[in-house]
Amino acid sequence: MTILIDGHNLIGQMPDLRLDDPDDEEKLLLRLKSYRGRTGRQVVVFFDPGAAYSSPSRKSDGGISIRRAGTGQRADDLIVQHVLHHHNPREFTVVTSDRAIRDSVLRQGAKTVDSATFAADLAGSGRRRVWPRRHSGSQDRRLSVEEVQEWLEVFGQSD
Repeated sequence: MTILIDGHNLIGQMPDLRLDDPDDEEKLLLRLKSYRGRTGRQVVVFFDPGAAYSSPSRKSDGGISIRRAGTGQRADDLIVQHVLHHHNPREFTVVTSDRAIRDSVLRQGAKTVDSATFAADLAGSGRRRVWPRRHSGSQDRRLSVEEVQEWLEVFGQSD
């Protein structure tokens, strides 16, 4: 399984990283290297262009593949295109909280994980995470009693 990450979306969900920090991407990459070391999963992180970047780029850093959108592009579009043009989109789990990305990649057969859930995993909370889940479209569904209890525990609201 390959994890595709909406980089800036994930940074925005991490309590100790800030999007206005000039080193936010490097700090995220350090955590992703550690995650890759623990799990062995392939990781591709996508970033929107920053002020210092004008052309798309690809590189690898510590086993993490980095894709940077060029001027006039968005990382969101690169993620969707990456899934769309792959021979087996079911191999991907996309980490994002962006509904448009989630809906698009789910239609292609990929799985999704909310950025906040993945951020908690990166923080090493030690809690068992139920992810990834394959969704059937973007229809809402009721949570089971067990799922409600799990979310209450995650947010410290259980008995």
